[in-house]
Parts: sequence; C-alpha cells; structure tokens
Amino acid sequence: YIFASDPLKSRVSSKLGLPTMSEEGCTLVVGLYLPQSQPDAAHLLQSAREDGFDYVTTVLPHTWEPRSDVTALESRWWRSSVVGLVPESPTIQQDLVKQMEWAHHMNIPAVILPKIPKNVVAATDYARLVSSAALTASTNNGQLWIKTFLNEESLAAFEKLHRQCDGAVNVGMILMLDNDHIQASDPTAAVASMVALVHKTIGCQLKAVCFPTQIFLTNKRGYPALSKTHQVLFSEMLRRVGRTIRVLVEGPSTHTIQGNAGGGTSCLPYLQYIRHMRQRSEITKLLDSAEASLEEAYLDHLQRPLQPLGDHLEFSTYETFEKDPVKYEQYQKAIALALRDNLTGVQDKVINILIAGAGRGPLVTATINAIKTVQGVATNVTFRVYAIEKNPSAVVYLQSLARHDMNWKGLVSIIHSDMRNISHEALSIQRADIVVSELLGSFGDNELSPECLDGLHGTGVLKDSTIYIPCHYTSYIAPVSSLRLYSEARAQAYFPNSSSEGLDSAPMGNLKVMETPYVVRTHAACQTHTEQPCWDFVHPSTSTTRERTAHIDFASDKTNGAGAGSGYGPVDQAIITMAQASDKTCAGSFMIHGFLGTFTAVLYRSNRDEAVLLSTCPTNYSVGMFSWFPLYFPLKDPLFIPTGGKITVSVWRRTEESKVWYEWGAQVFVGDQPHGCSAIHNPNGRSYHVRL
Repeated sequence: YIFASDPLKSRVSSKLGLPTMSEEGCTLVVGLYLPQSQPDAAHLLQSAREDGFDYVTTVLPHTWEPRSDVTALESRWWRSSVVGLVPESPTIQQDLVKQMEWAHHMNIPAVILPKIPKNVVAATDYARLVSSAALTASTNNGQLWIKTFLNEESLAAFEKLHRQCDGAVNVGMILMLDNDHIQASDPTAAVASMVALVHKTIGCQLKAVCFPTQIFLTNKRGYPALSKTHQVLFSEMLRRVGRTIRVLVEGPSTHTIQGNAGGGTSCLPYLQYIRHMRQRSEITKLLDSAEASLEEAYLDHLQRPLQPLGDHLEFSTYETFEKDPVKYEQYQKAIALALRDNLTGVQDKVINILIAGAGRGPLVTATINAIKTVQGVATNVTFRVYAIEKNPSAVVYLQSLARHDMNWKGLVSIIHSDMRNISHEALSIQRADIVVSELLGSFGDNELSPECLDGLHGTGVLKDSTIYIPCHYTSYIAPVSSLRLYSEARAQAYFPNSSSEGLDSAPMGNLKVMETPYVVRTHAACQTHTEQPCWDFVHPSTSTTRERTAHIDFASDKTNGAGAGSGYGPVDQAIITMAQASDKTCAGSFMIHGFLGTFTAVLYRSNRDEAVLLSTCPTNYSVGMFSWFPLYFPLKDPLFIPTGGKITVSVWRRTEESKVWYEWGAQVFVGDQPHGCSAIHNPNGRSYHVRL
C-alpha cells in the first residue's frame, strides 16, 4: 500500500510486494487536500499522483447523494490512497454515523475528524462519538485522526479524549501547524516551548502532520519555504518518527508559480519542498542507514524478555547480534587493555581466559584479536581460551570453528555446560585469569548476569585475582509517556499465555500483561525526564545479597525531557539547549504510561586509560550499538502528572531460590503534598519472573 493505516501494515504490504512510494530512498508519505465544490476523489487523485503526491483527502458524505468518483475509482485506490475528512458541522452528531459507515464500506484507511470542542459538555459528547466511530473503524483497521494544535490546551484535550475512548489504539492525532508563534512577545521562548511540545506530541499517538499552504513563506525565487521555526519542528518530527508519520498539504496554493512548475494541482512546489527537507543529510543518516533498516520491524513492538537459563537463542538471532559494530569492538579493546596491564614485562606464564556464554563465538574472536595486539608485550606467554556454552546447537557451531578455523585451532577449548555447574576438570585443573561474559540484559541485570557470574565464582574455577569483563554495571530508569506503548501492552492480553500451546493456550489476560516488563525499540514515545541510576552490581561481588531497592525522585522538567527523545539513542544536546530557552518554570501537565530501563556497563577500568564502557542510557549512549533496546515497565493505569508535579519511582529487585523478579510503582507529589499513586506492580512475581 502507498498509504497504510498502521506501520505494521506498511511492513506487511512491502513483504507482499505491493507498491510503495519511493523517491531516491525517501519513504515519506505525503498527501494533498484541496477544497472542492463537489467531492471528486478520482479527479483529484489523478492530478495529485501526476504531481507525485501519494494520497488525497476527500469529504465524506452524510447523505446518500450520488458521487461520480465512486464509479471512477477501483477499490484498491480507496483503500490505499484516499483519506476521509469529516468537516466541522453543527449536525455532526447525526452525520458521523453515516460518514463512518460509508468510509467503512469503501475501506478507507483513515478519517480526519474535527478538533475537540472547548466546552466540557460538548467535548464529552464528542468523545462518545469518537469512541463509537473507533469501534466501527477498527473492524477494517481504519484509523481516526483528530485535528490537534501545538499548544498545551489542545494536547491536554486530546489526552483526555483518548482516555475517554479507553485508549483506543486506532485513535490518533493529526497535528495542524499554524503561525501563532509569530505574534508571541518573546519568539525565542515561544519556539522553545514548541520544541518541548513536539516531544510531548510524539508520545500522544501522533499519526500525521498538516501543513496549510498559508503558513509557507516565499523565498527569493518566489517559491514556498517554511519559516526557520517550522523547519526546526518538522526536522525534529522527521528525525524522531519520520518512518511512520504521514504528511498532508492543505491547499489551495497561495503562491503564484509561472508556467507548469506548479503542476496539475498548483501545489507541486509544496511537495518538492517537503521532499527536500526529508532528503537533508541529518535526516537521511538517521532514517536511511543500515541500522535503521535493521530495527524497523521492531519499532514499538513489545517483546517478552528471554528466560536466559531456559531459552536457547536461534541461529538467526545470534547472527543479528553479531552485526553490532560497537559492542564487540569495545569488548576487544577491554580485553586487550586487561592483557596489557597485567602482562607488561611478564615472562613464562600461562594465561587462561574463560568466555562465559560464548554463543556462536564473537567474544572468542574478540579475545583472539586482543591477544594478537599484545604479542610483543610479554615473553614466552601461553594463552588458553575456554568457551563455555549451554546451548547444544550453538556448541556444534563452536566445535566446528575450533576444528576448522586456523585462528581457533589449538587455542580454544569448547565446554558444553551451564557455567554455574562447571568443574575443575573442564579447565584441566586450571583457574581462569580473565572471565569475559555478555550476560547483560536491557536493564543490566534482568538476564541474571549477577546470579550466573556469582554461580561461576562459586564453582572454584576462578582466582581471587580473576579479572571480570564486565566488572561493574548500573541499572537506570526514567518515566515515559507513550499512548502507543500503553496500547501495545494492553493488546498483549489477547495473546496466548504459552507459546508452546499455540491457539489452545488461554490468553494472558489484563493483569499479567500489565505486570510484565517488555523489551522494545521505543519510537512513538516521549521520555519525560533524564534517566537516573537505580542500583549496581560489581564483580567479583562483595555483597551478600542480590536483592536491590530504589526510590527515585524526578523533579518537574520544563523541557519535558525533550533531548532524551524516545528513550533510545543518544540525547540531542541541541534540542535540550533550544527547549531550555522557554520562559516556563516547570513542565505542563502530562501522563506517564510506565518506565524505561537502561544500563551502563564498565567492561574494564585501566589504571592507565579511561574505562571501556557500553551504555544504552541516552545521556551516555554508545552510538552505533543496537544489541539492546530499553526495558519497558508498563503501568496498569496511566498516571496524571499536574503542572509542576514531581514523580517518585520505586523499583525492587527481588530474589528467591528459584526465581528473580521486579516490582514497581510510582507516586505523584505537588510540592510536598501527595497527589496520586499507582499500584505496586507484580508483587511476589505473581505475573512475571525469571527462572533460576
């Protein structure tokens, strides 16, 4: 489909080989709305497509009067290239049922609805209409886009309507841009507030953005161009959600273009300008990179975390992880530094290196490469590498490398074992000088790295002086506002509780899915505050317990956490600086839908060089790394944060003999006064735990 009602549908369409819009790698979908005395989608679509637009918008009928375009357009065009429009009308209460019925009949993928009334009673009646229309549209994957403006009042009205519609996943917004900021007494502060609002908007089901032609300026050549403010705002939207957002140009043209340069619609220059912005280098390097292509299928897709001691990764999963251009480079650097620091001037020594959880061997390869870099540092030193792996299928791969790869032959020994049960005999009665592992999960310790490494230490195969890589890792957390993630979590309730039983399994149910943390490549999300540390683990461990507790205060941030983006990837310092110029003293009201867990790991800390790090925290992100996505802790009920409100997040890591789990919750304060709280989620691991 050239136009698809959902990002997932776009991906499926591409796989089916259906047509998709493409211009020099550009995947931005742009439509056109031109007022017509008599709605005629067929005529408009023909001229619009000749100009290069991907879809058109047509007013939906509220009477059963004949339309010429019904017989002129095949169904494939209605379902892929036409968006419906419901105009503002005093009779919308009566008209909308017929309009939605017609849109459903024509299989129109999205319908634009009027802005939300300011009157409280009228807004409530409107919410009831939208809720009913959303049910009708959902039967054929149709979406509803509510006209919303870039100001606190309009966004608050949309959030309230969405709650009244019970978080309907197919209710989103189309952001209507205007020139109101031009009249502001302090334009810089106004633009700063708008940047923070764009960040907030992305967490509020932003589906499309509309550019009325009258907001365009005129450049020296007489062609349309956006103001610097609108360029900044649109560039930020493209950087953040350019792979899924739709654009609408609302005509008619307000520029007089000579000759045929205006195209058949007279709006071609507006399309060309928008395409030009999409092709700017700062946009293409984010949206058209190999990494962006690799992660596209995972955008806002919730994945239940692995049971690391019970699940075996598939061959293709290992293969994907091994493509990470940063992680193994950092591991190699850390191993090389550890060897250099401990071998300088050494003679006649055997160095035993233990790879704990070898997978298909990328850490072994990193170790071999590191050994090569220190060959001249010491004299007559012998290296032995032991690769431990519990996955029997991966062991076959490792044994094949050990037998046939010349770099591995005679150097690497493969041990098929759970590292917690390994014996001295497996290491030929040797003890390891260095142990290297990649057991970290999205939240640092959530894949049982502490339990596994402490268990390995308890087997007696390590020395008191053994170097651990990584040696220290810290878990971080931050609140997140995302209607998309919240809706996706609730939708998990209908999924089978047991994947092995398939459709015969009972569904997971609401309680379990909202008390389960999920790995997710956040996209349509707004991290509202800078992440803060929860706890850490050090190896070798000096603690008698692996349980942890954190109570973290997040003060009001007037930028809404704008620079942190979706919570995945590095912070944008330019956006932070811009948003901080706002004349506000605190953030406006907003909703949070859960928390995002990330981590920072110290692989090795040298006495002579800086520490070698891996980090998924936005403030310290390892740029280019994609092995870990954040861990999303959902809230069963969204938590309202009033203007100036403070959030206190509580997280517990709990352990028993057979399992490890997290519990979490939050409280809201205005000043020192309590304002609200969530339930404590997952008590005693009733909905989710990791098996030991």
